[in-house]
Amino acid sequence: MPRKSSRRLKASREKRAECESVEFAEVEFAAPVIPRLVIRFSDGLSILVENERSVPLAAAFLAEFRRLRKGGVR
Repeated sequence: MPRKSSRRLKASREKRAECESVEFAEVEFAAPVIPRLVIRFSDGLSILVENERSVPLAAAFLAEFRRLRKGGVR
């Protein structure tokens, strides 16, 4: 007759946890802090530059903004 292992006997004697409820919950995880460059101008314009890839877009925006301020179509 095969011998039962002590591990199986011990596991069968222990009370197992039972599921009492299942529900959805909203959990907020702290987002990593990513520093960004903020450029503020004297006329109240502020530009937020996320990273170095955003610099050309910010420069193009500034060039267009200045062009329009100097008498372009409004």
